[in-house]
Amino acid sequence: MSNNQFHSNQRYFTICIYTVFVILAACIIFRLLFHWNATVAIITTFISHMSSFVIGILIAFMVNPLVNYIHNDLLIKRLNVQRKKLAQMLSITISYLIVLGFIAICLVYVIPQLISSLSDLSANIPQMFTTFSFWLRRIAYSKEFVNNTMINNLINNLSPKIMELSTTLASKIIPWLYSASISFVKLIITIIIALVVSIYLLADKKLIFHTFKKILYAFLPVSTAKSVIEIGKNCNQIFTGYIVAKAIDSLIIGILCCIIMSILNLPYSVLVSVIVGVTNMIPYFGPYIGAIPGVILLTVLRLKYGIIFLIMIICLQQFDGLILGPRLLGDSTGLRPILILFAITIGGAYMGIIGMFLGVPVIAVLQYLLTLLIDKKLKQKNITV
Repeated sequence: MSNNQFHSNQRYFTICIYTVFVILAACIIFRLLFHWNATVAIITTFISHMSSFVIGILIAFMVNPLVNYIHNDLLIKRLNVQRKKLAQMLSITISYLIVLGFIAICLVYVIPQLISSLSDLSANIPQMFTTFSFWLRRIAYSKEFVNNTMINNLINNLSPKIMELSTTLASKIIPWLYSASISFVKLIITIIIALVVSIYLLADKKLIFHTFKKILYAFLPVSTAKSVIEIGKNCNQIFTGYIVAKAIDSLIIGILCCIIMSILNLPYSVLVSVIVGVTNMIPYFGPYIGAIPGVILLTVLRLKYGIIFLIMIICLQQFDGLILGPRLLGDSTGLRPILILFAITIGGAYMGIIGMFLGVPVIAVLQYLLTLLIDKKLKQKNITV
């Protein structure tokens, strides 16, 4: 009877587990390569239906550094809060009050200012075009090498299109605001659900990480599981650190731009500052992308405004590049300039503006993983470079 008893072999069991995972991975790769359009459609449909949960995960991912700072540095170290549950609840509550307070300020102050600036801009388009036409004609008449006929034809062809643009903006701004309001209400409902999801994720993050660790230790060797956990922490630190630091940097630059423009009595300060702050999220090219619309808009209104704004934005970007940026970002990515340019180019080609921003931390994480792999291979070969 004992001869027929089954004895498990840990080695062959491990080989079977790896074989199953390899076959599963091969099936997934085959599906991705040979049924790409169908796979993309399935993923897109799933994400659209699960948008609240996806946004909730992103919110939790973004708010988590603030929660950690308030929990560890403020409540535990400075206020000496001993009860762990209380410290966790307070850190999450304070973090969301800060985030929601900032959103409320944007809704109460920034959004109405943006709408007012866009309405005023649409009403001033004919006058701006007249000023711009006069400026072009004066240059054409004062410079002999400029073709007067070409300038006149350009102005005559643009004039009806500009008038049509002004009329279209003025007539469609109310319907646009109505449709935007409906979309905004739907977005608010989605965000409310996403906020609830993110709060639960942050409250249970230790349980989630603990479960993930148990899975790793159950299916992987102890040393491999420890390495995966350590690598995951470092990747999260690189990605999150860059995004948070760059967001704070861009917010400060946008606020400073608005304050300085208000002091200098430059028009459309809120509209231009929002453009400058948002585009500042893009490394290298962002400041120039954000400055060009402002320079053109203010120059058309008045040449003096454009010159003042250009000098101001150059000084502001020098302050950002030499003082503010290095203090906030430091060497958070570890990328050389050529790799940053590569990340911006690839990200912009496939995902537009968002890709230009996210491309940098993604390439930074990939560089970190590749460096670990190379160092491991060199160590196995006892080679020192």
